[in-house]
Amino acid sequence: MTRQLLLDKNSGVKMDRPLTLCELLEKSVKRFHNPQTLNCKIGGEWKSFSSDCVHETVKYISLGLHSLGIVRGDHVALYADSSAYWTMSDLGIIHTGAADVPLYVTQAVHQIEFILNNSESKGIFVGSKKLFERAKDAIRKSCCKFVISISDEKLDLLQDGEDGCGIEFITWNELLEKGRAAASVNPEFFDKMKNFVKEDDLATIIYTSGTTGEPKGVMLSHENLVSNAVDCAEIFTFHPLDDIALSYLPPSHVFERMILYHYIDVGIRIFFADSIENLPQNLVEVKPNLMTTVPRMLEKAFEKAQAVVENLPWYKRFVFRWAINLALRFDVEKKMTFAYKMKHMFASLLVYKNLRRAFGGRIRFIISGGAPLSPDLARIFSAAGLTILQGYGLTETSPVIAVNRLERNRIGSVGPIIPNVSVKIAADGEILVDGPNVMMGYYKDAALTFAAFYASWFRTGDIGYIDKDGFLFVTDRKKDLFKTSGGKYIAPQVIEAALAENVYVEKAIVIGEHRKFASALIFPNWDALKNFAHKNQIRFNSNRELAENEKVNELYQSVIDEMNKNLSQWETIKRFAVLDGELTIEEDYLTPTLKMKRRNVENRYRELIDSFYQE
Repeated sequence: MTRQLLLDKNSGVKMDRPLTLCELLEKSVKRFHNPQTLNCKIGGEWKSFSSDCVHETVKYISLGLHSLGIVRGDHVALYADSSAYWTMSDLGIIHTGAADVPLYVTQAVHQIEFILNNSESKGIFVGSKKLFERAKDAIRKSCCKFVISISDEKLDLLQDGEDGCGIEFITWNELLEKGRAAASVNPEFFDKMKNFVKEDDLATIIYTSGTTGEPKGVMLSHENLVSNAVDCAEIFTFHPLDDIALSYLPPSHVFERMILYHYIDVGIRIFFADSIENLPQNLVEVKPNLMTTVPRMLEKAFEKAQAVVENLPWYKRFVFRWAINLALRFDVEKKMTFAYKMKHMFASLLVYKNLRRAFGGRIRFIISGGAPLSPDLARIFSAAGLTILQGYGLTETSPVIAVNRLERNRIGSVGPIIPNVSVKIAADGEILVDGPNVMMGYYKDAALTFAAFYASWFRTGDIGYIDKDGFLFVTDRKKDLFKTSGGKYIAPQVIEAALAENVYVEKAIVIGEHRKFASALIFPNWDALKNFAHKNQIRFNSNRELAENEKVNELYQSVIDEMNKNLSQWETIKRFAVLDGELTIEEDYLTPTLKMKRRNVENRYRELIDSFYQE
């Protein structure tokens, strides 16, 4: 493969384009010597790791793993919360020539066991004793030969005479000491080891559960991940050493994982949120310039703002609603008229500034991915000065296929295609992708791999189109389209997303496959609904009693009626139920990335659904 040259936007100097993740880290260290490459909270205080420190730690992790028998081609699992230690562990594994296998901390235990055994992971990094206790039975039944405690806590499987299954337990510092000892004996071995890593080597196996069946292992090479990180860097302007990114999404998800490589490549300071609960506090502390998110976080931020406003005097509620209605007319592609600009200025002073302050006050842009984003929500945030750039991709495409830019941002679209990636629309509307970011295949599943491709084109399973200006629009999942008994097709995700925009709806699932009409199961936003009950003097002793209340059902009927106005007649929701249950990962109704397992949910409520269609 010919080595490409990349223009350094900040110096005008042509830089060698990295081909492996090892090269990406090394070149970043040499270019920036960033004093705050990775930052996370330890004992309530922020701790910084310079790029030189990161590189040295990665070296000792890699050499320590080699001393434990890890060699090129092996697999090592990674089960920990997001932090600087996660990223250094990831890079340490990769520098040995091995591939890592990330696990979600919310992954069902039986799936952890399956992934460890299916991937033949020889060892596992574990983030804390709490996580270890959760997964120890799965680890015991796996082929892991060692467990590394990232938190440095002592871990052990032994209980009441049980044997340890031959597993060696090592703390973080003990691993680093092994690495230092190996470096002192053979100072040049680390460089030799990482230089053996090639762009077409396997870098990671990411297990994606999809919405049915056992998890499938997506194999991504160094070229897959590096090409995506570098190609995305070419379409944005960054300020090395000055820009700050706040990372709160799990790096076990390929979206955040690739973005972290992307940040390292362009010299951005990365701060890891210490928890999702502390994200609002972290935003104010860190004052980031950019971040990545999923739509649900933006929805919750806006719902929180709405809840706060509901308790304010009437005139403040009036001003807030006026400002939001003004924002709904905001168009990032059009110049504001003088009249709109004046109104926008007042709205910014009275309302929008509070939203900006909640995000730290310095946000330049936010990239949203992982799920469809409501166009109305994108307009509200963008009007408030928090520019939202929606993108699109899949685990199998490393992941980014398309993303909006600051200078080319079309709300409702997922943006233009990124450089070096090709997209075409099949005759049935499916989005097909080709490029250096497309996966190597599914681990141990040649048949599934074969079925995922049309010649060299990867079948995304998504339906969409490209408009005349080159913006990609994703309209639905191909497999989620269903046909009513009347022969009409319905795209449920569009309707579900519209319902979820309402403050009283947490999630919704639309039913109608081979049925006479569409119906819906609604899972309430309990905080908002209980606030409604309090204001309307509705007494209740349980969530079920509240869900069955007549006034509550009238409320949700009004939500359904309002949405139905924008649907074709055959798409309208004719029957619905407000449910007192919740969808959880543990009960196998959501994937670790919070996508709904439609079939499982329908099976759970089969009797209720059938009652919708009885004469």
